[in-house]
Amino acid sequence: MAEDIDGDQLTIAHRQSGMMLIFTLVLIGFLIFVATGGFGGDLLLLTVLFVLPAGLLSYIVRGYFNRESWALPWVSTIWTITIVMCFLLSIWEFAVAAGGESGTWGYIQGFLLLYLCWSMMQRLRMVRHPLFQAWYDGGSMALNQNIALMHDEVLASCPHCQSLLAVQPLTLKHDEKCPKCNLPLVSQDSIELYHEEE
Repeated sequence: MAEDIDGDQLTIAHRQSGMMLIFTLVLIGFLIFVATGGFGGDLLLLTVLFVLPAGLLSYIVRGYFNRESWALPWVSTIWTITIVMCFLLSIWEFAVAAGGESGTWGYIQGFLLLYLCWSMMQRLRMVRHPLFQAWYDGGSMALNQNIALMHDEVLASCPHCQSLLAVQPLTLKHDEKCPKCNLPLVSQDSIELYHEEE
């Protein structure tokens, strides 16, 4: 039951990250188009800078939505490039606003682009997380190949910060804390359930 809930949450996060990537790429394309004045109507330049990359990006994003194994590294790379481009566009917006061309609106757009950078970095962290990658690949086999466990250890994630931990479930005490966030590894519900079964 818990695996179904986690799988559903990962499915939703997967869909949301894909949609966010699409909308962010369209936004960046539009901002670049506007910033350069539409290239003066030069059709060849517009084709090279927008139409050709749009075809490649749509192919990669479609692969990501279909959970193709080759698409995940590409999407991670595209996220990184998109974050850098968004950051550069925010600097450009601040520079234009400081020059007096766009006034307060330029500062607002710059801050919105910085917020978008932060939000995209959160999605990039999710895409690079080993649990997400294992789910994306269709199971936990990819995860188990990369991590050497002792014979009595299992992989678990902290319920608070999602850190991936190797734990010994038979010796895990109710008061043990996550080394990263210092919050309890065992939830109060699990403790109560355990006491009911005794």
